[in-house]
Amino acid sequence: MCFYIFCSILILMYRVSAQDPTANIPQGRIVGIKVYTESSLTPVEIFYGIPYANAPLGRFRFSAPERHPGWRRTFFAHRMPPRCPQLGLDAESYNEDCLFLNIFAPKRVDGKLLPVMVLLYSETWLQGGATLPCQELASEGVVVITVNYRLHLLSLFTLNSVAARGNLALLDQYLALLWTRENIAAFGGDPNAITLVGHSAGADCVLHHIVSPRSAGLFHRAIIMSPRNMWRAIDTGLNINATQVERISRSIAEALECSGTTDREILNCMRSRSITDIISAALNSTWLNDLQPISDNFLPESEQYLPVSVAEALTSSKMSNIQLDVLMGTTNLEAINSNDFLADHAYEDLMKEGPQRIFEYATTRAIPETLRLLSLQREDTLSMLIQMIRWEFWGVQSRKEVEKEAIAAVEGLARMESSARWGAGGALLAERLARRALRLYVYRFSQPSQVDIRGRHFNFTGAVHGADLIALLGDALMLQIARRPATDSEKRISSVFRKYITNFVRFGYPDANDGWERYKVGNAYVQEIREGFNNDHNYFSASRDVAFWLKYLPNLSNLLNSREHSEQFTTEEDGSRLRGGMVAMSAVSVVLLLLLCAAAGLLHWRRTRRFSLHDDVMNHH
Repeated sequence: MCFYIFCSILILMYRVSAQDPTANIPQGRIVGIKVYTESSLTPVEIFYGIPYANAPLGRFRFSAPERHPGWRRTFFAHRMPPRCPQLGLDAESYNEDCLFLNIFAPKRVDGKLLPVMVLLYSETWLQGGATLPCQELASEGVVVITVNYRLHLLSLFTLNSVAARGNLALLDQYLALLWTRENIAAFGGDPNAITLVGHSAGADCVLHHIVSPRSAGLFHRAIIMSPRNMWRAIDTGLNINATQVERISRSIAEALECSGTTDREILNCMRSRSITDIISAALNSTWLNDLQPISDNFLPESEQYLPVSVAEALTSSKMSNIQLDVLMGTTNLEAINSNDFLADHAYEDLMKEGPQRIFEYATTRAIPETLRLLSLQREDTLSMLIQMIRWEFWGVQSRKEVEKEAIAAVEGLARMESSARWGAGGALLAERLARRALRLYVYRFSQPSQVDIRGRHFNFTGAVHGADLIALLGDALMLQIARRPATDSEKRISSVFRKYITNFVRFGYPDANDGWERYKVGNAYVQEIREGFNNDHNYFSASRDVAFWLKYLPNLSNLLNSREHSEQFTTEEDGSRLRGGMVAMSAVSVVLLLLLCAAAGLLHWRRTRRFSLHDDVMNHH
C-alpha cells in the first residue's frame, strides 16, 4: 500500500514539474512553454504572443494604440507572433494584427523578483522587425521582454492632426512599457527595475523615450546599441520635421487615390486600402529616407509625446537631467549592414565590382560625403584631407597595392565610414549624454565577425553591424540566423559581453571589478570588447578614431586655411606616417610639404592615448 502511495506521489510530482508554466494577470490566464538552455539547469519559461493592445485594424489603423481588453478563456502563448507589415517580406509573412510581446523568464527558486529588460529591435523604421530568441539571455537571471511595434507607413503616416498623429511605433512601445509595469510581477519580474534596451532603429527609439516626458518613470536604465540615425540625435539641422512627413503622407495618399477634401476623408480612404497596396505605394526612395519620427508639438500639450527632437532636447537648457544610468555602444564596422537598402552603395555589390571600383568610390564619393557630414568639406583643403584619410585607413600603400584584394579595400572603406559616422558621432552623442545622465558607460564591440544579423558569412577583421546583438543573445540567435551553433571563440566573447550587460541591468554598472570606467566629460573612456585587444598593436582603437575625426583633421583643416603657414604643430611623439606621402606630394610646394609633415606628427600624437573631448566635441557644431 505504501509503495502505491509513494508511486502516486512521484507521478504527481512529475506532472507538476513537467506542466507548462502559467501566469494570471488582469487580462486573463496565460499558459506558456518551458525550455532548457545549454548554460543553465534552470528552465526558462516563455510566453509568446501576448497581446498588449487592440489589433490596429479598421478604425484603429493609423491611430494611437488602445489597451487590449483581455480574454475569457485560457490564453495559450505557445507560438511566435506574426511580424508587423514591412518592406522586404511577402504578404504571407506578416499580419497587421501584430501588437504582441514575448516574455522570457527564468524559473524562480527563491521567490525574489528579477530585473527586467524590455528589448526593442528593428533594423530601420521601415523593415527588419523580428522575433528574437532570448532564452539564453534570460537564463542569466533576468526577465526579457521583446516587443512587436508598427513599422513603415502604418507607424509614420501623419496629417499633423490628432486623428493621424504619426510616431505610432513610439506609442506602441509606450503602451508596452505601461503593460510591463502593471503585469511583469506575475512573471517574476521587478516593475521597479526595468531596463529599456534597443538595437539599430530600436536604439533610436530608446533615445526618443529618454527625452520624452511621457516615458519618465517607466524604465530605470537604458542600453543604446548601434543607433541607426545617430547624427539626427546630434545635429538639429538633420532633423526631419512634421511638415516634411506630412507632405510625404499626403503624396502617398494621393498615389492610393485618397485625396479627399478633409483629413477625415483621407484617413477613412486610407483605412479602406489593402495593406499590400499601402506598403508598395511608398517605394519612392526620397519618401523612404524621410519617413521618420517627428516632433509632435502640433498636438495639444496633453497629447504630445515628443515636444522636441532628441537633438534639441539634449542641447536645451530647459531640459532637466536624465535620471537614468545609460550604457551605449557600437561596432567598429557598423557601415557593413546588409539590411540598408536605402544606402547609395552596398558593400556586397562593391566587392563584386572589384577593388578598383571600391577605391574609386571611396575617393570620389564616400570620403567627400563623410567630410561634409563633419563640416570639413572646404574646396581648398579637400584634396589634402582626402589624402590624409586614405593614408589613415588604407595605409601608405600605392593604389595598385590597395586594389589587389577586394575584401581589404572594402574593409578600409567600412572602417572609414564607421569610425566617422558611429565613432565620432558616438563621441558627440556620449558627450551630451554624459552631461545629462546619472552615469554613462560606453563600449565598442570589435570582435571579428563571421556572420551578420541575416546569417550571411563574412571574413572581416572587425565586427559588422549586429555583431553585438548576436553576442548578447548567443547560441539561440546563431542557430536561428546561421543554422549552426556558435564556435568556442563566439561563445567566449558572448559570455563576456552578456555578463557586462546583465551586470548593468542589475547594478547600474557593467563591471563589478571597476575595470570599466565611467564615461565623463573630460574622460572619454570607451571599453574595447575584443579578444586579444591589448596585444594587437596595429588595432584602430576607438580613442584613436575619434581623435582623428574630431581633433586631428579639424586642426589640419584650420592649419591649411591659416595665412601663417609657417606655424608649426609639435607633439611629444613624431610619426613616420608620411614617408610614402612624400613621394605622392613631391610636386607640392616646399611650404605645403612642411605643413604635411607637421600634420603627420599631429596624426601620430599619442596614437593609443585616451582622448578627451571636453571642448573639441562641444564646439564641433
